[in-house]
Amino acid sequence: MNFTQLLLKAGPTRLFAMLGIAAVVAALLFTLVFRIGGEPKALLFAGVETREMAEITQRLEAADIPYEIREDGGSIYVARSEVFNARMMLSADGLPSRGSIGYEIFDEPDALGQTQFQQNINRLRALEGELSRTIGSLDGVKSARVHLVLPERQLFSRDAEQPTASIVIQLRRDELTSGQVRAIRNLVASATPGLSANRVTIVDETGRLLAAAQSGEDGAAEGIDARQVATEDRIRRTVTDIVEGIVGQGNARVQITAEMDFNRVSETRQTFDPEGRVVRSTQTSEETGRSGESARGTTAGANVPDANASSAQNGPQNENNQSSETVNYEISNTTRTEVSEGGRIRRLSVAVAVNGTMAPGADGAAATYTPRPAEEMQRLTALVRSAVGFNQERGDVVEVVNTQFASLTPGNEAAAAPGMFDFLGNLDVMRIVEIVASLIAALAFVFFVLRPLVSGLIRGGANAAAAGGGASILPGPIGGGAAALPGPPRIGDEESIDLAEIGGRMRQSSVKKMAEVVTQHPDESAQIIRGWLNNAI
Repeated sequence: MNFTQLLLKAGPTRLFAMLGIAAVVAALLFTLVFRIGGEPKALLFAGVETREMAEITQRLEAADIPYEIREDGGSIYVARSEVFNARMMLSADGLPSRGSIGYEIFDEPDALGQTQFQQNINRLRALEGELSRTIGSLDGVKSARVHLVLPERQLFSRDAEQPTASIVIQLRRDELTSGQVRAIRNLVASATPGLSANRVTIVDETGRLLAAAQSGEDGAAEGIDARQVATEDRIRRTVTDIVEGIVGQGNARVQITAEMDFNRVSETRQTFDPEGRVVRSTQTSEETGRSGESARGTTAGANVPDANASSAQNGPQNENNQSSETVNYEISNTTRTEVSEGGRIRRLSVAVAVNGTMAPGADGAAATYTPRPAEEMQRLTALVRSAVGFNQERGDVVEVVNTQFASLTPGNEAAAAPGMFDFLGNLDVMRIVEIVASLIAALAFVFFVLRPLVSGLIRGGANAAAAGGGASILPGPIGGGAAALPGPPRIGDEESIDLAEIGGRMRQSSVKKMAEVVTQHPDESAQIIRGWLNNAI
């Protein structure tokens, strides 16, 4: 029997079922082929506000760029080849603005009629927006909002209020390091006039305080702690690099404790050197004098002019010569002013624990622990002392101990085996998973839904055809009388029985076979009988 007769025998119900199943399978295959053959989508922007999302979609529709909005309307996807062009086009229009407005607020042409108050507010908004964008571009930060308080100095006031800042950060991971928090505070303080880093408060999206505004002693104390921790970390990294380079990665544990002096000392010294004399000035003076006595007494003739000259020549004469010299010396003088900044190491304690080696056992036995030689430990101690700048006079302590670690690993352990997905490299793993899942779903539908339905339909048509081909067993109306189902046979396989209104005689075995066929396929038997009745009518 050909395919047309098979369809006719199947009936209209099975035909409609087969057509529906074929349509569903065709739709699934078309969707699967379209998804596999189409260009994959890539993220254009994420975390976009609803207002800006509407503007972005309008621009994409105007540029004939297909897009998809996912993740509760906060992310937009376009074809991977159109990502760069779409971002360039939207950036030219200032989209998305990330919920903040920068210095582009001054690009508005109607700024001429603004008051000074409006201009100050716009300046503050622009500064906050630029800082928010800068902080949001940092690694680990998803978005940020900055609030600045820049008080104006009142007229005739001596003291001015200090600016403050508050920052709310939405993180991409669990938390930021202390160094990143300090970097954000210094960034905001450097970009804001008159703002100091200790007056910046930082909070994450869960309300956890990352950095609190501090004043005076509190800020100084935090700076002291940070400097001490930074010093200890720097020395720890230095020692760890040296020791692990010798004993192997993970075979050394280093702890550093530094007692530091943060006092700021200013000292001035003035020293005089008596041996370093230098002549500064010399002063010399000479004085000459002459005096004489008369040989006679005083007479009236002495009062006559020229009388003294003659009288003096007759008496004895005295001459006085006097000279003096003054030498000024400058003594060598040294003045020294020394300012010692805080942060000097007063005492250093270094503790280093070094793991031993593992000796492999024979014939698959467990590895045994072997301590390191004393000479090697002495060399390690000397290296550590040189690395930390050991000073015995200030009481430094360096201890290098060889001990067995709790989680013992061989010193020269082979590198970890590559993972089963390392060969994928930079491929889009999610895209591959999506394709594989679609293929598995399609195959499951074909084998567990479509195949049983088609098999049942074909088997039903075949059984109907087989029953129609066996009309010689049950003669139809064309062969003579009306067809009737056989009654229960008599006992005995080869015994001949009489059938009412049917000519001829049949074997009892044939009647048993027909009864089994009718019992196993009642629906098909009813259709055959119904077909006979239709032909007879």
